[in-house]
Amino acid sequence: MNYIYFNPREWSLEQTQYNTQYQNNGFRQQGSGWQPNTERSFIDDFDGDLVESLMFGGWNDSYVRVVSGSHPLPPDTEHCFVFWLNGGENDKNSEICQLQITFFGNSSDSNTYKLNRNYIKPRLHKQGWELYAIPFVTPASEQETVDTRFSFVSGNAPMAVKPAKELSFYQDWEDEPDEFAQWRPQRHNLIFEDGWPSINMYGGNKYSTDILRTRRDGNAGKQQSDVSGHQQNPGQGRATAWPEAALLQEARERQEELGERVEELEERYNELRERCEELQSEHSFSEEMRSRLEDGIDDAAEGMHITAALSALNMQFQCADEMLANQYVPREALEGLLNGAQDQLDSVEEMLDNREEMLDDLEDILGDLEDELEEAEED
Repeated sequence: MNYIYFNPREWSLEQTQYNTQYQNNGFRQQGSGWQPNTERSFIDDFDGDLVESLMFGGWNDSYVRVVSGSHPLPPDTEHCFVFWLNGGENDKNSEICQLQITFFGNSSDSNTYKLNRNYIKPRLHKQGWELYAIPFVTPASEQETVDTRFSFVSGNAPMAVKPAKELSFYQDWEDEPDEFAQWRPQRHNLIFEDGWPSINMYGGNKYSTDILRTRRDGNAGKQQSDVSGHQQNPGQGRATAWPEAALLQEARERQEELGERVEELEERYNELRERCEELQSEHSFSEEMRSRLEDGIDDAAEGMHITAALSALNMQFQCADEMLANQYVPREALEGLLNGAQDQLDSVEEMLDNREEMLDDLEDILGDLEDELEEAEED
């Protein structure tokens, strides 16, 4: 086996596609377009020394490709490309994280390797990094060497790659996978302080290390020191006596009330649609009338995302239940989770208010059209 090791000095930005709505959000201008940041930078290695890495990509819906220099390799031979990878996943399972190997510049016939979601299992986990050793065979050729290039493609999630040593160097290293991987929607990423969102960051009220450690080790002695001065009475037994338990119940009741309001508005929308169809079947509409009516129907129709936003709260409530079931729980973590749920409920209520206004507008449009049609018939 011939081993090829990642060297960031041999790589450069090749191609980027982007969405212009993100051009003022963390992007830098290059030439005629906006590119997500791609940079080489020294970072701490496992032994505390500095090592140069390549970091690229972002959370938005653009994607970036970085490509290596040419590697002239003998034809029809086995090789293995070795590197350490960090990041490359998001919490929506919508990311692109790939290695591509191209021979003779034929990009339409590249070897593609998906490096996310355990499509290819890494050789080793260490401090949030994953060691990959990707085997491949160069194609048969009458030429003495095969022009071989490697590229990484990243989209919807930033990633970093750094050099690896010979595989034998790691043979005595202990594997360190994420102990909370089963609960996390994405893997370790350097842009977060400890590799994952903190409690106060987006998603951290469900997936931060502090929250997940509480779910798993709620009765551990360390948790008692994190309760921020709260002392349980010996006979209390559970944290369900905390006021947060009542707040959780109030949040659930509010979710149920908003769900009922969603159904009421959907019923009203269906009634207005029937009224629209009946009016159209009985009268001849001008193009202007038809356009006004269709615009009103379209504006009032957007309700599915509201139901999805309400349903998304169920996971937060489940997490709060598990935290309350523990004897010792970080109060600030539970408070942060419930505050996030209340913010989500406020957002849903605002969406419902907006939809109710749209339904009012549609009803006004129908009333105006009915009056216009009646006047036209009288004339």
